[in-house]
Amino acid sequence: MAEDYYYRKQIVEIFEFDEDFLEQLEAEDLVHPVEMVPGREPVFPVEEVERIRIISNLINDLEVNLAGVEVIMGMRENMILMQRQFDRILEILVEELKGRFPR
Repeated sequence: MAEDYYYRKQIVEIFEFDEDFLEQLEAEDLVHPVEMVPGREPVFPVEEVERIRIISNLINDLEVNLAGVEVIMGMRENMILMQRQFDRILEILVEELKGRFPR
């Protein structure tokens, strides 16, 4: 399955903010472009574009400052990680119960 990537210029056009703001998000370690080919312009995978969308909404719609965005995004990542751990525990539990109570 091919993954979509977006160049910096495309991100700036999609979200209608200037390139300096995107650089600031990178400097604050809130978004992480990837270098697909050494020496060429880094690109943003779809997951990072989704992060940028969330950050843009927090800043523009909810008027959260960058420090608040950093906290919210960290909490969001922790919640996603906890959900994955919980899902894995449930999978293990289901397998354990299937072993104990075969049909």
